[in-house]
Amino acid sequence: MSSQSFAAGPAIHHPHIHPYPYHQDPLLHTNTRRRRRDHDDPYHPNPVAHAHPYGVVAAATGTVPYHVPRDPLALSHLQERLFPPPPAAGPPPPKRARRAPDPPLPPPTLQPAPIPAASERPREGGAAAQALLSRDAIERRSPSRRDGIDSALETRLRASYCAYLRCLGIRLGLPQTTIATAVVFCHRFFFHRSHACHDRFLVATAALFLAAKSEETSCLLNTVLRASCEVSQNQEFNLLPYMLRGQDWFEQYRESVIQAEQLILTTLDFELEVVHPYASLSSALSKLGLSHTVLFNVAWNLINEGLQSSLWLQFKPHHIAAGAAFLAAKFLRYDITFHPNFWHEFKTTAYIVQVVVQQLKELL
Repeated sequence: MSSQSFAAGPAIHHPHIHPYPYHQDPLLHTNTRRRRRDHDDPYHPNPVAHAHPYGVVAAATGTVPYHVPRDPLALSHLQERLFPPPPAAGPPPPKRARRAPDPPLPPPTLQPAPIPAASERPREGGAAAQALLSRDAIERRSPSRRDGIDSALETRLRASYCAYLRCLGIRLGLPQTTIATAVVFCHRFFFHRSHACHDRFLVATAALFLAAKSEETSCLLNTVLRASCEVSQNQEFNLLPYMLRGQDWFEQYRESVIQAEQLILTTLDFELEVVHPYASLSSALSKLGLSHTVLFNVAWNLINEGLQSSLWLQFKPHHIAAGAAFLAAKFLRYDITFHPNFWHEFKTTAYIVQVVVQQLKELL
């Protein structure tokens, strides 16, 4: 077959077919170990661009035929538009000036904290808030005075609902602390409300139901109401007004107790924390070595009697415990002040003990 030369045909581009033959791309397919063939290019240590008859045309027109080998790492015209070359590196930026060191801080000066005004001080809750009241202030500020109830009559009314609460609590099997909490709720309530406008036994029933919940010895409301009906036969509490309302008088009585409970909560501003002197008495006498004596039992009973007075609105719990212990020792003809730690354990003074003892004597 005679050798013939053929001119290059038109360029055909296919996306999956490489446009250049392998033998025309010495940069990608150069293997120096294979046997040399006649049609291979001569080996050069420093390869140079292949001479091509279209080199002059490419230089004149600025175009390269499809079969001219190109650098495979060079970007195409589409890649150059999508990924433009980075700008030429200019001179390095000047170094930032070093920041001067901060001046040393002055030594701190200790200043006393400002004392808040009386209106800005936090309000103490529970028995601490009631300890600021005196007996004269309680008698003078009582709202029952405006309704014609004097101090002697109010004392009898106070004793009547205290006795009612004691009987009701014993019938329900509640502990003494729960009964005492209900009594204190009633004392605080009638310090803001008048006896002439509220039924003290109805308020006392709601106070005992509320105290049972606050002391975590809760009982059912219907149980409290049935026990109150049984206790009312021996008390001044009259259920006749509720019975005259019809057959559903018990439901109406129940609703009245619930409303009284809500009134107690709003009157006391939801301050239900009550600290009793029983814990202070047990702790102090135990440290003095008198916890298992008759003196302890007598002092405990004196505290129960003191619930009929307004001592819980005047003094702190350990003050009442100290007065009860001092008066019990006096009944037993025993001078408890001989113990050097008596005043320290009860955290009180002789004047406070004297005032508490005087009010306890008035109840006996």
